[in-house]
Amino acid sequence: MRPGRWGLAGAVLVAAPVLVGIGYTALGAVGVVGVGAQGFGLARIGRVLGERAVWSGLGWTLAVATAATALATAAAVLVAVTFRSTRPGDRAARALALVPLPVPQIVAAAAAVLLLGQSGYLARLAHALGLIGAPEQMPPLVYDRSGVGLILALAWKEAPFLSLIAFSLLAVRGAALEEVARSLGAPAAERFRRVTWPLLWRGMLPAIIAVFIVQAGAYEAAALLAPSDPLALPLLTLERYTDLDLARRADAFVLGFVGMLLAALAVAAHEWARHRWELLEP
Repeated sequence: MRPGRWGLAGAVLVAAPVLVGIGYTALGAVGVVGVGAQGFGLARIGRVLGERAVWSGLGWTLAVATAATALATAAAVLVAVTFRSTRPGDRAARALALVPLPVPQIVAAAAAVLLLGQSGYLARLAHALGLIGAPEQMPPLVYDRSGVGLILALAWKEAPFLSLIAFSLLAVRGAALEEVARSLGAPAAERFRRVTWPLLWRGMLPAIIAVFIVQAGAYEAAALLAPSDPLALPLLTLERYTDLDLARRADAFVLGFVGMLLAALAVAAHEWARHRWELLEP
């Protein structure tokens, strides 16, 4: 077998479980397979997509994932740009920024509950400093409708991954390109706007898309930190899948397919942006 065919065979082998899962979910959504299968039909999809709870949960999930991804990206760029030299202090700062990288998401969420809850360490510290009269007077950051606690936990967990990408980009290409801009007389702000930021944005975009997809589908953090109304898409999917009513249990296939469709749209948006950049490049 030719080397190219070996590569194609390896790619198919890696993608096969995902493709099988997508196919099974799609068939389950139209009632062909799975729990409550009654033959091909679109009635289930129409019923599920007609529910207000589905759209409110979907919108809330996308808003939280977008905010968490934007916050993690901003933190990663800030750390990478600020601590980019070879000085010992900067190297130590970069190492500290990567400490949360191996922490499981459920551990990060549990730490957020202990820290941000109305009886958590932050509330107790604010009470000890006299900022609030009692710990329960702390503004709700966990189980709140705005999702502040979940956003902070997700951003803290994913910022190290994006920081690692940003560190690599600046180490490989950033210094040379900025030196050229500096030799042409560009001030620091102009160098960041025209050199550093485009370099980081283009190089980090695939990772940013991946982080957004992971955060939108994160079950563990949502289970510990998200409110019950609206119900986040991962929680709503599990709730339907464990429903005693078999007809409603099959709704999970539709919700799962919606999640996969959103992930596919995010990847398609990245490919569109990459194609546009390639057309603009000389």
